[in-house]
This record gives sequence, C-alpha cells and structure tokens, in this order.
Amino acid sequence: MIEFWKPNAISKGLSHLKVLFLSHKQSPISINVIIMASMILFVLSCGKSENAVSDKKDEEAVTVLEFESMSSFRLDMKELEYYCDDLTAAIKKKKWEKIRKYAGKLGKIKPVALTGLKKEELPKDFVKFDSEYNLSTVKLMEAAEAEAMDQLNIEYEKVKQACDDCHAKYKEEDW
Repeated sequence: MIEFWKPNAISKGLSHLKVLFLSHKQSPISINVIIMASMILFVLSCGKSENAVSDKKDEEAVTVLEFESMSSFRLDMKELEYYCDDLTAAIKKKKWEKIRKYAGKLGKIKPVALTGLKKEELPKDFVKFDSEYNLSTVKLMEAAEAEAMDQLNIEYEKVKQACDDCHAKYKEEDW
C-alpha cells in the first residue's frame, strides 16, 4: 500500500506543477510586457540617480581660483582667521573695546579686493560669498558699536557662515 501511495503523491505534485506551467504558457505576451516595462523603468531610474550623484560631486568639488597675488591672498585670509579668533576671545570676555577693534578689522578686509581682479573676472559664487561677508561685517560693526550682545552673536555667526560657504567651494586643502 505504501508503494501505491508514493507514486500517487508524486503524480499529484507533478500534475499540479504541470497546471502551473501551462497557465504561464498561455500568456506569454503579458510576461513580455511586464519584463519590458520593468526594463524601461530600470533604465529611466538609473539615469536620474546618476545625474543626482554627479550633481553632488560637482557641489563638493573645490574650485581653484587662480590669480597673480595668490600668496598675498592666502596671507590676508590667515590674517582674517586670526582676527576671528581674537574676536571670539573678546566676545567671551565681553571686552567691548576689543570687540569693536576686531569687528572693524574684519570689516576692512574685502576678499574680492584681495584677489586683485575685477568682480567680472571672478566666479559669481565667489562674488556672492564676498557680498554676504561684507554685509554681515557691516552689521557686526553696528552691533559692536551699540554693544548689543545678542545681535552681535547673530551677525558674527553670519560672518562665519559666509566664510564657511566660500571655503567649502574655493579653499584648497594645502593652505
């Protein structure tokens, strides 16, 4: 009896698979349509994500500025960094005389002017960052004159953000 049971179980399983196979065999057009649609979606989606990745790489790339006075420009940028450090220390100690002094020094330095080039010869982003920096330093000096600590902190953060934005795009690593 066990011998009859095994072939029956196997034949039942095979007949079930046969039914499945035949049901898929009856609609080859729908399978082809699904495969083609999947391939088209895959190709279209791949192109979009490649563009997005390449855009991010372009944003992260550092643009090299080239002009004759590059070494002088780097020294002036280092000087700005020292003024920022001194201003930070003065703000922590609430020494208004020094705050006004270093805010004024930050306001006198104009990055576009330091390049020795005309605005038209520089990248638009660099000029935009320079404008943001200049506007923020003017407001920083006004807050220092008014001895308004809250406003001073806000404007100083804007100055640092303008510097950070510019450095993210233009500062070379070997400075």
